[in-house]
Amino acid sequence: MAYNDSYNKPGPGFGLSIGSKWTRSVMILIIVNVSVFIVQLLFSTISSQWSGVYPGTDIDNIVPQFALGPDQFTTIFWLYQPLAIGKLWLWQFVTYMFLHSISSPWHLIFNMLMLWMFGSEVERVMGTRKFLYMYFTAGIFAGIFCCLFTPGSPIIGASGAIFAVEIAFAMFFPNATVIFYIFPIKAKYLVMVFAGITVISCIMPASGSTAHFAHLGGLIYGFLFIRYEPRFSSFLLSWQNQQQKKEYQKDEDVKRQVDILLDKVNQGGMKSLTRRERNFLRSASKRYRKTRS
Repeated sequence: MAYNDSYNKPGPGFGLSIGSKWTRSVMILIIVNVSVFIVQLLFSTISSQWSGVYPGTDIDNIVPQFALGPDQFTTIFWLYQPLAIGKLWLWQFVTYMFLHSISSPWHLIFNMLMLWMFGSEVERVMGTRKFLYMYFTAGIFAGIFCCLFTPGSPIIGASGAIFAVEIAFAMFFPNATVIFYIFPIKAKYLVMVFAGITVISCIMPASGSTAHFAHLGGLIYGFLFIRYEPRFSSFLLSWQNQQQKKEYQKDEDVKRQVDILLDKVNQGGMKSLTRRERNFLRSASKRYRKTRS
């Protein structure tokens, strides 16, 4: 079973000005993750009382017994490629980000600590809407990326999304000092260390329960998002403006044509119009009503 934990990351580093004040979104994300962890513990306790049997369900017929999670709740909401894609349980690409290993509380603690340390500053720079968009799309991308390379391994954890937040922080504040163990290090170098460990872990034979490819996917997505999203947004805005100009020009052309036809009606009545011209007036009238509504 591959848990998407923090690859046993070296102890958390506290930035000199990081986490001074939580932003609302980061606080809510941490509360939701902790709440879901409590629910996992409850389901795990109940499941152990039932000796791993899931009464009233046919989930044993969906996946082999060895692929089941510690309880039914986890199996439904973690990310497991045969279920997420094979059975179209597409919600797993989002819900897996809120589950963490109940056998190792440090999985949740490290992830939430990283989110607290780096998330608020990134959100202040990006704005809440764009920050949440990056967070969830990074998590989805990390899940897809991991499914491509380790399709037989279930994944849980927010690490993919949080790795994107970490690299975003390093790109926004490359020279910010972070305490790594007891050593001060600039954010850009710390992220390079994390990236190097992640790449090496992906190349080396699989060991342990860490979803290293999910981490790598989060790093790649975070870098691409911060580097190219402004360009994409600018391109999209430019395209929208061009479309609006085209629509405006089209409206003006229709209006001029309608004026010509109305002048023709005033002079010779409706009979002076051809069938095509009458159809054009009806279409223009519908277009006008639709625009007004």
